[in-house]
Amino acid sequence: MPTALPRTQVTHTASVQHALDVARRRWPGQRPGALLAHLIEEGARAIEQDQRSDDAERRRRVHAVSQKYAGTYGAGYLDDLRQDWDA
Repeated sequence: MPTALPRTQVTHTASVQHALDVARRRWPGQRPGALLAHLIEEGARAIEQDQRSDDAERRRRVHAVSQKYAGTYGAGYLDDLRQDWDA
């Protein structure tokens, strides 16, 4: 089908063929190009979900560390420390 959009060729290596076979079970009757498009979309969703999970875990760990050291330095600690600095 004519299009102004860029196209990408994919060689049907063993791993690509395996992915197409798996996709064909989920989306029967689809042509290889449509199956690849489905796989790309599903892959992008999975990666985005993994990234959101990683980000949430990272925030949880930062919060845990910050709570561990909460109260270590009292109010005015930096001001007191800076009193000895040359201006």
